[in-house]
Amino acid sequence: MKHGWIYNLAGITLLFSTSSLIFAQESKDTLYYDLNIRTTLGTGSFAPFLSTANQYDRYSLTPNSTSLWGSLHKPLDHTATFDYGFGTELDATFSTEEKRFFPGELYVEGKAWFMVFTAGMKQQLYGNNDPILSSGGMIWSSNSRPMPRLSLESDDYLKVPYTKGFVEVKGGITHGWFSDSTVTANTLLHYKYAGIRLGGKWPVHINYMLHHVAQWAGTSPVYGTSPANLANFLRVLMGRSGDSSSPDTEQLNALGNHIISKNIGLEVNIKKAVLELYWQNIYEDGPIHFMYKTFNVEDGLWGLALKMPACKPIQRLVVEYMSTTDMSGPWHDLDGVIYGGQDSYYNNSVYTNGWSFYGMTMGNPWITSPKYNTDYDNGEVSITNNRLRLYYLAGMGEIKKVTYKAVFAYSQNYGATWVPGVCKEQYSWLLETKTPISFLRNTAFTAGFSGDWGALYGNNYAVILGLSWDGLLSW
Repeated sequence: MKHGWIYNLAGITLLFSTSSLIFAQESKDTLYYDLNIRTTLGTGSFAPFLSTANQYDRYSLTPNSTSLWGSLHKPLDHTATFDYGFGTELDATFSTEEKRFFPGELYVEGKAWFMVFTAGMKQQLYGNNDPILSSGGMIWSSNSRPMPRLSLESDDYLKVPYTKGFVEVKGGITHGWFSDSTVTANTLLHYKYAGIRLGGKWPVHINYMLHHVAQWAGTSPVYGTSPANLANFLRVLMGRSGDSSSPDTEQLNALGNHIISKNIGLEVNIKKAVLELYWQNIYEDGPIHFMYKTFNVEDGLWGLALKMPACKPIQRLVVEYMSTTDMSGPWHDLDGVIYGGQDSYYNNSVYTNGWSFYGMTMGNPWITSPKYNTDYDNGEVSITNNRLRLYYLAGMGEIKKVTYKAVFAYSQNYGATWVPGVCKEQYSWLLETKTPISFLRNTAFTAGFSGDWGALYGNNYAVILGLSWDGLLSW
């Protein structure tokens, strides 16, 4: 059965939840649950961009829709030597144009000492950008639904012995499956990362991390089959070219569709506030240089995040700028040999759907998801807008028990490398509030307004209304 792994994971999740009841007298566990409904009522060609971006593909892109979802989670106890966790989320979306029902999460995980193993579809974020208000990381964001994966990772940062906590390291490796229906079928994911943080008990911390992702293997109607075997896995792991069994283009270049991002960040603790500065670059050409020596040093995400938990009116503020217009330039010189630039981020000739999953960009969503393409349902699954500049401002806080999130973004969009560079300007904004309902326990009412104005997505306006109910069970 094509998606038999879904039923297997569901059975494992049920087994884990049952075992938690059996051993309840020996350890204390907590289950978190929630039920949600959200309706978008709008005008225009699409739902406003910010009402759907970075939401794990939970909402419809159509201007009028209703979404329902519920989740159940048992998180890991990171202070324990051994522990287990699991999570499940079911999502349903209804509109006049589409009806969808899918698992938004379905995973189990286990912790042993300092390592964590995860199997299944888990909503996770990677990168040093702000995890709540950011426009999205250059390689990984919350824009697409999670794919089925097997991951082995460190339990966050680990203190290096004999450094008194001044030096900390983290890392992980993931193997995944592109289970959506794509032009190149049976594609696999390879993802690894490694990082270091310096500072310890000092008020200033510096972090540096390397992320490497690749799409590989599968069968292309144009390029044929690239085998999923150990030899090819090792080539992907090291970023090497394919052998004679690989498509011609992957014998000349690295086997698979590779994307690399280096992250560097600075964190400063100032009494009741934390200031974070971060930079994420992106490139698809070797060799791997220092960040300031990459061919496309002009491209990447730059951000500033200010966290002030004691200041309720403005508890978090994020300012970001992203540029992807250089793409290694029109050409570059490497040891006297001229190579073409125009990297066309997230796109690849063998893996036509590019760096996307179920039509949604897996990296920064302002690199437009293929699902926005006019002929997406007829096979136009590549990313057609990946040259842009983004100016982004977001904040959140609480005023008289009403929490809010406000976002404003302005982007200049130049299409893709094969499209003439006509700039399409786009303004997008979102104001969303959440208010507890005093006469209904653990229930909150959400209300918001979102809109677009410009030449890329058009002029779209929508009112957002919703209800949520959540709680926990401990024993």
